[in-house]
Amino acid sequence: MTKKSIFDPVKPRRNVTIAIAGADDPVILEVVEQALELGIADFLLFGQAESIPTESPNVRIVATTSEQEAAEKAAKAVVNKEADILMKGNLPTGLILKTILKREYQLRAKELLSHVSVFEIPAYDKPLIVSDVAMNIAPNEEEQIQITHNAIEVARKLGIEKPKVAILSAVEKENPKMHSSVQAAQVAAYFKAFPDSDASVEGPLAFDNAISKTAALHKNIVSDVAGDADILIVPSIEAGNILYKSLVYFAGARVGGIIAGVKVPVVIASRSDSADNKLASLILTVGMIGK
Repeated sequence: MTKKSIFDPVKPRRNVTIAIAGADDPVILEVVEQALELGIADFLLFGQAESIPTESPNVRIVATTSEQEAAEKAAKAVVNKEADILMKGNLPTGLILKTILKREYQLRAKELLSHVSVFEIPAYDKPLIVSDVAMNIAPNEEEQIQITHNAIEVARKLGIEKPKVAILSAVEKENPKMHSSVQAAQVAAYFKAFPDSDASVEGPLAFDNAISKTAALHKNIVSDVAGDADILIVPSIEAGNILYKSLVYFAGARVGGIIAGVKVPVVIASRSDSADNKLASLILTVGMIGK
C-alpha cells in the first residue's frame, strides 16, 4: 500500500488565487502550468509580459517593468484580497520580504518571521519540519523560541496534533564551550516552564538522536522526542542550509517551504529549487488555507 504523501494535491474547498512576483521565469511558468493541470489554483502573474506566454482563462498577467514593481503589485494583490497566496518568483528573497514587511501593508502577524521547510524523506516514516534555514541567521534564545512557536503552528495546520520538537546542537548535553547546546537547553527549559499541552520540546539533541531511535538508545536518551521528531529547530542558518541541501541532494527528499508569522501565506522557494519542489510548496500552502 502506497504511503499517502503530504504533497498529494487536494482540490481546495474554494477558488484559490496565487500572486507570483517575478513570474517571468521558465521554472516558475512550468510550476504554474503543472498547478493549472492539477486544478489547485488560479494565478496573477507579475513580470515582463512578453516573457509570460499563456492562454489560460485561469491566469491574469500584470505587466511590470522592474523587480520592485512586481514585488509591490503582488503584495498589494494579497492585501486587497485579489489573491490568497503570495509567491516569490525570479527576484531576490530580500526584496519580497522587505516589501511585505512595509508598515502600510500590515501583513506582519508575529514579531518574528521565520522560514519553515516541510520534508518528505524516503528514509523517514513521516513528514519532517525544519526551521529556520533561510531567514534568521543566528537566532538568540528569544528568537529561537518564536521560531519554535511558528513551526509548531505550521505542524498543527498540517494535522500533526502533538508535534515532537528537537532543538538541535552537535551534542545531547550542555557544553559551555558550545553555545548552541546551552541555548538549546534554555529554549527547551522555557517550553517546560510554560508547557504547551499540544507539543513536546527537548534539547539539546544531536541530529542522529533526534531522528533515530537506535542512535538515541545507544546513548541512553529516553524521551518522547528522541528518535521520533516531527520538528527540528536548527541553531543557525548555516546549519539549516547545509541540512536542507543534504536532504534534497543526498537523501532524495521532496520539500515545500513557507514563511510563518505573516497574515497571508507566503511561499519563498530557493531559486535553485526544482520545479517539482516549488510545486510542492504551492500544494502544501494551498492545502493549509482555511485550516
